[in-house]
Amino acid sequence: MAIRIIIADDHTMFRAGIRGLLEKEDGIEVIAETGNGFDTIRAVSANQVDVLLLDLGMPGLPGARVAEAVLQEKPHLAIVVLTMHDKEFYLKELLKIGARAFVLKKSTGKELVQAIRSTYRGERYVDPSLAGRVISSFYDPSPRSQCRLDVLTPREKEVCTLLAYGYTNTEIAQKLCISDRTVETHRSNITAKLDLSSRAEIVQFAIDNGLLRTE
Repeated sequence: MAIRIIIADDHTMFRAGIRGLLEKEDGIEVIAETGNGFDTIRAVSANQVDVLLLDLGMPGLPGARVAEAVLQEKPHLAIVVLTMHDKEFYLKELLKIGARAFVLKKSTGKELVQAIRSTYRGERYVDPSLAGRVISSFYDPSPRSQCRLDVLTPREKEVCTLLAYGYTNTEIAQKLCISDRTVETHRSNITAKLDLSSRAEIVQFAIDNGLLRTE
């Protein structure tokens, strides 16, 4: 079944560009577009939708309030915030409300598609350019993830760091000049050794153990 998406942005040409990008992707279907906050709430209510691409600066109702409203009705809806705002305040507010992803408009189409597919699977995604700088504020250090860095090999530490920054297996393979299969093996070893089950837990471990730059 295709991932059903609503694009909510007040710029018609931008919506058209995003729609054109997504319609080239297998397994993704754009079912509606909206240009203001109230229309977005109505569209989500009236449709079977999996992912909402949400701009923050729409007329009628701010994006944060739209997110609150639609999640009250459909708490399992995956919201991908697509915005030009790169301030920590916006990221923190939207993730606390329940958005699953935060993507900057200057990001690549590949990154947007990755965010959509990740959130559809129930994962969180933060734009790689923001992850190391601000994501530490959303996780409290957990004793469960501390003091276990020594169980990882140097290569596993590298892979763990890149995973925490949001890179895909293929991107990591390219950066480290290894195969996708080798990356997947390292990823499996990391999660098994550390008893982790999601990317969010990998991010927390990386932060708690100093693998991410948070300056």
